[in-house]
Amino acid sequence: MQRVFARDVLECPCCCGRMRVIAAIERPEIVAAILGSLGLASRAPPAASARPAELFCDPDFELADGAEDLT
Repeated sequence: MQRVFARDVLECPCCCGRMRVIAAIERPEIVAAILGSLGLASRAPPAASARPAELFCDPDFELADGAEDLT
């Protein structure tokens, strides 16, 4: 996990001691129950729609030589 998060995730943030994994919960219904009891969402939020192109297009932008306009 250290390679993914670029920090030692098993180091206690309070005392800098070593923590250890005591369980891996894999059943979705159990995970949902635990998160629900903590008041946390058990599902990801719905995906937002993309922004309209005019919100991030610059009308004064000029393409470099050799580039083709995709609009």
